[in-house]
Amino acid sequence: MIQKVAAPQLAAFDATFNVAGVRAIVDRVSLQFTAGACTAIIGPNGSGKTTLLRMLTGVRRPSSGRVELEGKNIQQYSRPEIACRIAYMPQNTWSDFDINVADAVAMGRFPHLGAWRSMTAADRDAVHAAMEQTGVAGLARRSIPTLSAGERQRVFLARSLAQGSPILIFDEPTSALDIGHQIELMDIIQKLRSEGKTILAAIHDLRLAWEHFPRAILLNSGRVTADGETHEVIGGEAARAAFGVRIDTSKELRFERR
Repeated sequence: MIQKVAAPQLAAFDATFNVAGVRAIVDRVSLQFTAGACTAIIGPNGSGKTTLLRMLTGVRRPSSGRVELEGKNIQQYSRPEIACRIAYMPQNTWSDFDINVADAVAMGRFPHLGAWRSMTAADRDAVHAAMEQTGVAGLARRSIPTLSAGERQRVFLARSLAQGSPILIFDEPTSALDIGHQIELMDIIQKLRSEGKTILAAIHDLRLAWEHFPRAILLNSGRVTADGETHEVIGGEAARAAFGVRIDTSKELRFERR
């Protein structure tokens, strides 16, 4: 009996992104993500992680190759159609737009509303639940520019959760968080995973990737140099070459200069 392989929910096929006068920032990347996958994108600074995520969300069009969402070229979807399927939290969450936290989180519901439609009770419940889950309910009336970097990070996370999309893509979601909120975020990610959400995150901290993500994809100079079980990818020669350190995985994760 032939076992049926699940079709990818999101995929890249030879996706390349070039900038004039610069090498390819992302170079012929082919990847597939099935529903419910939980994947960390790792790599040194400048390896192309953010650009890859932006291509996977349709924010940037590949110079060549393509990205497919649910079997269809992502460029054939409108932005609201993509947002109903993918929630994207960028690395830079700074905003000087004078909007309060509750309204900022509520923006996550806009792709589902269409033109001129008011939020329903279900929409408001989704916003409230996302704010409670991320610990920002007490900041509801605060203006976004008055928040600390960590508070803004949690507000934008809440907006992503309120969106209710089956795929969540995070770019360095822990970059502005203290250790306590990092742990809370990882707990949220594990809960979302248990609910069947597809999680894809660029992670700077290899320990977090090691402890919380079953699959890791290593980017180096815009190319995928390793893809597989996280422990094997982080413990492999490609990771040692990419980060320029010895990585000891025999007992616990340890790093030494090469």
